[in-house]
Amino acid sequence: MTRSAAADVTPRTCAWPRCQVAVRADRLMCVPDWRRVPKPLRDAIWEHYRHGQTALTCTPEYREALRAVMTWARERQAEADAQAARAAELAALQEPLW
Repeated sequence: MTRSAAADVTPRTCAWPRCQVAVRADRLMCVPDWRRVPKPLRDAIWEHYRHGQTALTCTPEYREALRAVMTWARERQAEADAQAARAAELAALQEPLW
């Protein structure tokens, strides 16, 4: 196995905020989180993705596509966090008095 092939299978954590699922180094996210990303954003990533690129060697177009995906993911996670906080507050208000 070549060095680059070994790097592709070395696990790292999914890029979705708070997701701790291990993914291969050549993957951005775990499958369930990747499928949550809208197709136009996924397509932009694939359009500019080049195998073996790093943060230092990626194109500005790929970096912009990645920024758009991560901004979208952070916004969705913030919405989910706010909704969970509201649900917890409502549950606390609805506890029985006795």
